[in-house]
Amino acid sequence: MAMLVVALTASGVPAGSAQDGPGFDDGAVTSTGVSSDLDLIIQQIRDELGESSEAMVRAAADLRLADSALPRARQTAAHTRELLVSAQRRQEQSARLRGQAQVRLILGTQEAEASAAAMAEQQANIGRLARGAYQSGGMYSDVSMLLSARSPGDLAGRLVSLQTLASSQRSLLDDLANVEQSHAERIEALAQVRDALASADETAQRELATVAALEAQARAAEQEVGRLVSARAAALEAARAAQAADDAAAARRDSVSGALQAELAARAGAEAGSNGALDGATVPAIRGALAWPVTGRLSSPFGMRVHPVTGVYKLHTGQDIAAPCGTPLRAAREGLVIDSGWNSAYGWRTVVSHGVVGGVLLTTTYNHQQGLGVAVGDRVGTGQVIGSVGSTGYSTGCHLHVELYVNATVVDPLPWLS
Repeated sequence: MAMLVVALTASGVPAGSAQDGPGFDDGAVTSTGVSSDLDLIIQQIRDELGESSEAMVRAAADLRLADSALPRARQTAAHTRELLVSAQRRQEQSARLRGQAQVRLILGTQEAEASAAAMAEQQANIGRLARGAYQSGGMYSDVSMLLSARSPGDLAGRLVSLQTLASSQRSLLDDLANVEQSHAERIEALAQVRDALASADETAQRELATVAALEAQARAAEQEVGRLVSARAAALEAARAAQAADDAAAARRDSVSGALQAELAARAGAEAGSNGALDGATVPAIRGALAWPVTGRLSSPFGMRVHPVTGVYKLHTGQDIAAPCGTPLRAAREGLVIDSGWNSAYGWRTVVSHGVVGGVLLTTTYNHQQGLGVAVGDRVGTGQVIGSVGSTGYSTGCHLHVELYVNATVVDPLPWLS
């Protein structure tokens, strides 16, 4: 199967409030003629690959479609082959029955012709006998023969001769009746054979048509399997090609995160004292310490997940919230903007330090913004607009990737949100 045709649009990122930089707008799917199943799969892939390339999204969607369709296609091909084999056996049986009916028709025709000839011969014999009797005077000749007997013994002999002749006539008539009955029976049997042959012809033609149709279906099913196998191979090849770019972007993200963690470790030590050395993952969450930065669908959670193509097990460092591009972003808590600008991995990005909360340092990051509303050094209040939802940097759709650092450790922000 060729790579699935998905129309994708890309536009530039509007200028930030403080500076401009390169970026990509959301790769929204314009799915004219594309099934809702495809739309759903692409949305699922976008959620799973919130920070990836559009090429990887398309490759992963194609791969998932091929993987989901292949088992059914193989099952359909196998089932169609089974139906074809069964139909071929029925067609062969029909052909045998038709051949047998043809043999019975030939034999029946020969028997009917033989009985017709026997009936004609018997009718000829009776005709000859009738003509002989007529030429000899018929009944009056028989009486004359008896009256002309010269003695009682001669009369008895002539009477026996007449009786023998009459018996012979009756036998010929009986034989004719039997031959006529036999001929009628053979004609009736021949008609039944013809009907059977016509039925066998009809069945054979029907089974032949069924076989032809199933052969076409089997070829189509096997071609579909081949198409899907090719599509899967093409998707894997495309994924391998896109993986290099994804790996480079992941390296940039890791570099950015590593630099931020180093900075936050120093800040935590300075601001939280000994608590600043705590592993943030071990610190109990304080429910309601943070307000929701935007309202939207929780598209991809924080935590370890398996890449749908490569199978790599990796941490997703934030909570993704899907919302339309341009939706205002609000600070989750009052604090100081310690970073605000362009990043090739995270796009337009804002980092806010909220100081010590519950004995530990809290910091939030707001990534892939369409535009920035604050600058480094600004103090912000809870709920203050600091930017807008976008799809800049390495992103596959409009969403906010929000991260929470407790001291220098990135943690799941959901338990901290109100």
